[in-house]
Amino acid sequence: MPDVSLVIPTYNEAKNIATLIREVNKSFEGSGAKLETIVVDDNSPDGTAEKARELLGKYDLKVFVREKERGLATAVQHGWQNSTGKFLAVIDGDMQHPPDIILNLYKAIGEHGLDMAVASRKVEGGGTLNWEIHRMIISLVAIYIGKVMLPFTLWSVKDATTGCFMFDRNGVDISKLSPSGFKIFLEVLVRGKFKKKREVGYVFNQRSLGESKMTIKQDVIYIYHLAKLGFSTGEIAIPILIFAGLLSIIV
Repeated sequence: MPDVSLVIPTYNEAKNIATLIREVNKSFEGSGAKLETIVVDDNSPDGTAEKARELLGKYDLKVFVREKERGLATAVQHGWQNSTGKFLAVIDGDMQHPPDIILNLYKAIGEHGLDMAVASRKVEGGGTLNWEIHRMIISLVAIYIGKVMLPFTLWSVKDATTGCFMFDRNGVDISKLSPSGFKIFLEVLVRGKFKKKREVGYVFNQRSLGESKMTIKQDVIYIYHLAKLGFSTGEIAIPILIFAGLLSIIV
């Protein structure tokens, strides 16, 4: 049984996928840990799946192609449902997360007895490389919106919009997740039961190959997902009550 099952969701990442698979597996060499790599591709027209399949047999690798379904979060869920590792992880397919962050998350889990380790730009050792100011502002706004709508869940989480993390598969029922958009981390965090988690610093790189998938539509889906999670936990009532109280004072 693999120690870690890593899912890489992809769409038009033919320029990056082979390098990512090779480098993340290379980082595990000599670590004593076994890695299972799972690529879930949304039928990319650029041949992403074919590039990944060229490495079958060289690594513990699975490649799935979804012809009808679309979306990063549901692709990750699909990969986890077809995994066998004790710990489940996800990393973006665009090389913006350094490949060795997965091993670093696994080491943090072992060293600190965690059931969740989160790749974070907002703790010691973390940051962003050559990011435009508008992207930094959007990221900060998204994080604070999350903290407002999920004040209890995200109170101690500094990088709530992370796309890279690892957790004990026993901490959440994967089949009951209802993710949307790009941010599956929030879904896992809210639906799961994790007693001890820690953020691990990493430097988020500027994309060098391929095109970004982030759009205004994804921002809207993110806010909708936050609201859905907030209503399910009851946390969203807190900012509503505070706003209503301030409004009553003003009026």
